[in-house]
Amino acid sequence: MPEKVKKKSDKKGKKEPLVVHEYYTDCTKPDMLYGALVRGPVSSGTIVGISVPALPEGYAFFTARDIPGKNAMRTLASDTPIFCTERVSYFGEPVGIIVGPDEETVYELTSKIEIAFDSATVESALRSVAKGYALPAVTLPKEKSDSKKLLKIAHAMHIDDPADTSVPLAKGGDDALEKESEALSERTHRAREVVAERTVKTGCFLSEGKAKALFKNADHTVSGTWIQNIVQPSWPETNGAFCFMENGTLTIFAPTQWPIYLKNAVSSALKIAEDRIVIKGTNTSGHDANGMWRNATLVIQASLAAYLTGKPVKLSLSREEHKTFMKPGVAASITCESAVSKEGDILATKISIEADVGYCNPFAQEIVDRLAIASCGVYDIPNIFISAKAATSPSSPTSVFADIIDAQAFFAIENHVQQIAERANILPSEFRIKNMRTSSKESAMPFTFRTGKTEAVIANAVKISDYNRKYAAFKIDTVEKSDPLDTFFALPIRGIGMACAFGGSGYLNNDLVTEKQKVSVTLEEDGTVTIHSPVPSSTISDIWTKLVSSLLKVPPSAVTISPDEQGGSDLPTPNSIYGSLSITTQLLHQCCTELEKKKTAKASLPITVKKGLPPSIKKLWNKENFCGVPFYASSFGCAVVEIELDPYTYKERIKGIWITIDCGHVFELRAAENTIRIAIQQELVQLVKGETISCDSVHISFVQSDAPPSQIGNLVHSIVPAAFSAALSQAIGFSIRELPCSAETMHSKTQNLSGESA
Repeated sequence: MPEKVKKKSDKKGKKEPLVVHEYYTDCTKPDMLYGALVRGPVSSGTIVGISVPALPEGYAFFTARDIPGKNAMRTLASDTPIFCTERVSYFGEPVGIIVGPDEETVYELTSKIEIAFDSATVESALRSVAKGYALPAVTLPKEKSDSKKLLKIAHAMHIDDPADTSVPLAKGGDDALEKESEALSERTHRAREVVAERTVKTGCFLSEGKAKALFKNADHTVSGTWIQNIVQPSWPETNGAFCFMENGTLTIFAPTQWPIYLKNAVSSALKIAEDRIVIKGTNTSGHDANGMWRNATLVIQASLAAYLTGKPVKLSLSREEHKTFMKPGVAASITCESAVSKEGDILATKISIEADVGYCNPFAQEIVDRLAIASCGVYDIPNIFISAKAATSPSSPTSVFADIIDAQAFFAIENHVQQIAERANILPSEFRIKNMRTSSKESAMPFTFRTGKTEAVIANAVKISDYNRKYAAFKIDTVEKSDPLDTFFALPIRGIGMACAFGGSGYLNNDLVTEKQKVSVTLEEDGTVTIHSPVPSSTISDIWTKLVSSLLKVPPSAVTISPDEQGGSDLPTPNSIYGSLSITTQLLHQCCTELEKKKTAKASLPITVKKGLPPSIKKLWNKENFCGVPFYASSFGCAVVEIELDPYTYKERIKGIWITIDCGHVFELRAAENTIRIAIQQELVQLVKGETISCDSVHISFVQSDAPPSQIGNLVHSIVPAAFSAALSQAIGFSIRELPCSAETMHSKTQNLSGESA
């Protein structure tokens, strides 16, 4: 791994080596301390005391009372505590941080901290302990009511004797306890409140009677519920940070995608001026990274310890902590019900979306709106009813991930379309084209997407994968092999599936895209070129460098990217959340084109050209009525997945993945292909529990056009899972409605010929 060695001076002028790597976990510095969080072991309750044993020399424990500034992190319109002070809001909420020179000892000390809760939280504590979470220890106070039975259970589970607590406990009779229990029940109810919702109605759904009649008289009524859970891969770096104070300046190494927000949050908590805080962004771990806002809490906790001890501190979550408390995305259940004619036309669709955002999610409304927009896919349905809601729960806060924000909606609608096609006995490829929107077709849909050559994309995917022939052949095989007992000489079970989706770039429902999306380029006197923009990923940086080099006829080494004031580096939210990098790329192209004209006209150097979106772009989307064109540009992709299943072990093998995409003008074809291949590898980890499925071959093709470029990485996450589940469903003869799946689930379902879905 590449590294740099920099010399930093301490207050005495002594030089000390700071070793910096691409990942924060590899950063080191002399006298560095390790940090570990002490977490609340219950999902709801009131802390009445924390008992801390005598710590070894060189070790320290800090809580909310040690924070110089605000014990809250402001994200958009939401406040999240840095440390829990009294009332625990979710399971595993951080109560404090222990730091010390030995990492193993630090983690051992977390088990020595005892947290006492009031009597109303006894039952909640027992439920949490029963789940197997043992650290830190839970001290239960005595009660004078029928709840003594719970104390006996507590002793049987080896929970510390309540008499051992050193913290005074609240006293009261049965009435007081009953009131406390009622208060706890009320808090739990509030913990599941709906924090964001979106309702969309068109056509017959504007009249309840007409909608009922349409579904009653339809030739086919098809329904189902789909769930796609995002799995936390085992290979990425866990969340955390490396921080140190030096010469009055706080330096932070962390995988952040939002440095301006992080700097503000740290400044507010520690009461340090922002110009005394240096953020060094390290590599993030793909589309499941928490660098948007969740990692900021860990950064502040580590920074607090570094600020108070005066020593470097590295806080890195354990793999189990990362898996439990930093889950990627939000959990969502999506139910679709459609009325379909015998000719295969979708007449009406009802969609219900229920998302769980944990304790909080500042982007809850954004997530709900994006799921609602994507829930009908690319299909033209004259009558739709969409009800999307996000509710909180007593689990850890969640975040938003740009690459997978729409994926769950596409997983549901594409599987639903596959289900309808089979019921109507129409080839899934033909059914999709029949019900798809085209630019020349009148549409009653509230959302319009610039998806390009959709029919050409599907036709190409069908051709290169031989989809139609294989689908028909595998369907016959499935029927002939429906007897689960006849497997002694069984051949591998085969299936093939298809899925389509759009990938939106430049989300126009947010004013940040329409008003602050700007980029400028400066051609200097010495022939170098500076792109004034927030620095993107290394892949995008390479594309921008090659684009500028080609258009301005300068060597790539002469091009740099600088996030200064000209480029609008003060964006309140990162580019990635709204998929606006493709817009920046197009604006960059326009800047270079104009620069080349001025250069040819021999204008005096330096020359700076600045471009932004025209004001008319805001008219494409009606925020008040939630309709119109929601994205500045949209790519469109179709994936075909062919699988083979061992009839004895139910081990899956993907024989081939064929992907065709129309993403407008492709500036760098090889980089685009690499982006897709990386995304496919990420998905192969997400499909089956505890497995990474092998894939024999991947075929990628593009339908080129002169349309504005749009992002493509998120497309893979939207189409490969649905295509895989469709292929698997055909192979085993049952509808797979939840991913990741397991061999046990598939085996049990194939032994049951009742027709129930998995």
